[in-house]
Amino acid sequence: MTVEVTKKQKTVEVTKKVTDVITVAQPGAAGPPNALSIGTVTVGEPSVTITGIPPTQVLNLVLPATARHVHTQATAASTWVINHALGGYPSVSVVDSSKTLVFGEITYPSTSQVVVNYSAAFSGYAFLT
Repeated sequence: MTVEVTKKQKTVEVTKKVTDVITVAQPGAAGPPNALSIGTVTVGEPSVTITGIPPTQVLNLVLPATARHVHTQATAASTWVINHALGGYPSVSVVDSSKTLVFGEITYPSTSQVVVNYSAAFSGYAFLT
């Protein structure tokens, strides 16, 4: 495309060759809203993919192994079962609902689950790193 700019006293004129055709149209009707859901969340080299065809798509995440997992134990319990996507056997720190550090017996049934047993039931948070 060739464009010619000509400056006149107080105006600027832009012209181009007649062979170029520009069509301006009104936008069409909006399509349905996109429905994006969370698919898989795994550990590895960080990446994000979106699969599917709009309006139904799935967001898949690969998080780095150095990520952190926060478990909220809303109901008082003496055994906390914590499922995570960190892989391996993360360090576990637990605080009760008043933010006091609590120690329990930690076991690792698998590389994606931690079980912590206490002598009494309480609610709080577990931080896995």
